[in-house]
Order: sequence, then structure tokens, then C-alpha cells
Amino acid sequence: MSSPAPTDLAEVLSPAWLTSALGARYPGVVVRSATEVERLETVASKVRFAVDYETTAGHAIPSALCVKGYFGATSAQWVSVGSREARFYAELAPALPVQVPPTVYTGIDADTQHGVVVMHDLVAAGSTFLTALSPYTPDQVAATLGELALLHARTWDDARMRATPWLAPVFESYANALSDEELGALLDGPRGDGIPATVRRPARIKASLGALARRHAGGPVCLIHADAHAGNLYEAPDGRPGLIDWQTYQLAHWSIDVAYHIGAVLEPAERAASERDLLAHYLDRRSAHGVASPAFDDAWADYRAGLAYGYFMWAITRRVDEQVMLRFNRRMGTAVSEHDSLGLLGV
Repeated sequence: MSSPAPTDLAEVLSPAWLTSALGARYPGVVVRSATEVERLETVASKVRFAVDYETTAGHAIPSALCVKGYFGATSAQWVSVGSREARFYAELAPALPVQVPPTVYTGIDADTQHGVVVMHDLVAAGSTFLTALSPYTPDQVAATLGELALLHARTWDDARMRATPWLAPVFESYANALSDEELGALLDGPRGDGIPATVRRPARIKASLGALARRHAGGPVCLIHADAHAGNLYEAPDGRPGLIDWQTYQLAHWSIDVAYHIGAVLEPAERAASERDLLAHYLDRRSAHGVASPAFDDAWADYRAGLAYGYFMWAITRRVDEQVMLRFNRRMGTAVSEHDSLGLLGV
């Protein structure tokens, strides 16, 4: 991994820093200037920029790049999340078969633990980014489940990963993100519309994470993305889906990824009509990559239980476009209610 990572966006876009940063992978490259093209601010800052090279030294390096970091004052509390993502791209992504953005620099500031990733500009390369408001079909879900099956199979119960502390499962700790009062206030607002009161009780929602952890304790684990909603997906020009926002990955049960993805991206009626076939497709693809499938009824029960994780994640989310938030909450809350996920988990 390259280091140190800058904590200031102006420094990232400076010719001197870019020349130094890119030079580690592309010796001899010299940057003349960089021009900001687009900036997106959520928890992180994502800035697309165009690079004018004095010389590429013969390297095939793109002139359209994108940097992701935590540069704003309001993002300071999340810098460690950025270091986790930088570590993914530096240490894990090169050995994984799933499609992710190609990177040209990863770095972590030793003092602040601020992680910065500079990657190819996927928009300029012709890729399409999706959101909760994008039309999403079962065929698209099947394609993404194929990528998740690849990820899970490649990392299935890997002994070296199990022995790596920073890959340990941490989702149970997310229950501490908000108090019961804070979560209740969110669910009493518009995000709770259309979701039965029985699945809007903060104590039940938070307890579901611990129940999920206990349900799968001692069983096989794999690397999961753990946030595979539509806003963290893109489609390459050839239609193959890719995964972005690698901040919450960890070793955990496969059903968390599968249930979250299906529940989040499909409208309830479409989900209900296709989820059994989609689960069977995922299991088939994973088997094709060498990991035996459980009995379908057992996998179905795990899928039903796993929906609780995605519901929790969107119940606590705040710094996202309101319409996106409302859509994901309604989808996940409806799925949890229809499948009695919380009852299945005993909470």
C-alpha cells in the first residue's frame, strides 16, 4: 500500500502529489494538471477529475480518475472507515474474482488513519451507477448474486482470513450505533410509513443483530460485502455488475449478503414472486464454484432471518437522499414483516 495519504483534497489534485502517488505504480509518469469534473458529498467525498499528463512514460494510465476520501469537517469521524476501504483495495481486491473499480493509488495517513483511494473514473469509462430509484429486474439481481457467489466461494471458510483480526465479524456491534430513543424517532417518521408497528420496535430491530450472530456462531463464514444495495452497484459497459463502497466487509454468513441484496433492490411484489428462484440461482452458482449447497429449506430459513440485517442498516441510515432512504426502508421493512424475520430470530 502506498502512503501517506493526504488529508486535504487540494493536495490530492495537485500535480506534485499526483506525480508522486501515481509514480509508485507507473514509474516516470509526470502530471501537468488535474481538473475537477464532478463532486459528490455523502459520508465520503467522491471527486471525478481529468488529468493532463506531461508524460505517461509509456504506461496505459487513464486520464479520467476518481478519488474517494473523507476530506470534509463533517466526515472526520469516518476516516477509519476510509482506511478499511483502502486496505480492501490494496490487500484483498487483487486476489478476488469479483468486479471492482481498478485503482491507481491506495494510502492511509499514519497519524489520522485517513484512507484515500484513487481509482479509474467508471463514469468516463461508460459504466452506469444505480440507485434505489433505478428500475431493477430479477435478471439484474441474478447477475449480482453471481458476483456474490464468486466472492463467497473464493473466501469460503478460509483459515488465513479467520486468523486475520481486521476481518472478524463486527455487524453485531452496529446495534450500538443509535439508542432506542434515537432509532424510534427515525422509525416514527416517514421512513416507517407502510411498515407494521410490530417490526418498528427499536429493541427488536437492534436485538436481531445479536440473534443473527448467535444463529451462525461456529458455522462456515466467508467474506461478505455487507452493504450490497443498489447504490453500491454499477454495471460495466458489457453489463457485468460491479461492487463499490467496500467499507463494511467482514467474515460472516453468506445469507446476510444475499438477503440484503434481494430485499433492498426489488419492489416487494417483484421480490415475493422471484426470491425463491433467485436464492436457488445463488446456491447453484456457488456450487459451480466448489462450495456445496445446504438443503434448500435450510437456506430459505437463513435467507428469511438474514433480511433483518438489511432492515437494520436502512433503519439507522441518515446521510442519504431522503427518497432513496424511504424506498429502501419500505422494501426491507416489508420483507422482514412478510417473512417474520424477527420472530424467526426469536426477538
